[in-house]
Amino acid sequence: MIREATPEDASGLEKLYRILLPEHTDIQVSPQRISQIASNPDSLLIVYEEDGEVAGTLHLHLCMDALCGDRPFGVIERVVTDPQLRGKGIGASLMQFAEEAAAARGALKVMLSSKSCRTDAHRFYERLGYDGEGSKLFKKYIPV
Repeated sequence: MIREATPEDASGLEKLYRILLPEHTDIQVSPQRISQIASNPDSLLIVYEEDGEVAGTLHLHLCMDALCGDRPFGVIERVVTDPQLRGKGIGASLMQFAEEAAAARGALKVMLSSKSCRTDAHRFYERLGYDGEGSKLFKKYIPV
């Protein structure tokens, strides 16, 4: 079942984020933050639940844009599926859900980021129709 995350999903999300980002030692998912995200209509934290457990997740952000009237664009981040459940269509189902949610809000496009070393993930995204050749993502972390 695909649904929006609830505060009760915090530990399941944290587990998946630790799998996705093992080098990050400061991962902390709080129920309060999930509630804040849920109250923001332009931010959808989506989970795939199987047998009562969070088996996959992604985060869709809808961003206002000045380019095409009032059409936003979507940014998908932190796509991760439990490694023991990969290959069962969970990731593809999550991506389809996010694309449909973005389309329902009139989004012009969706973009996503993926670490350059995650070649299996890149092949997955390409199979779903994403083009990783036309652009390059740059990011800079801001120290707190």
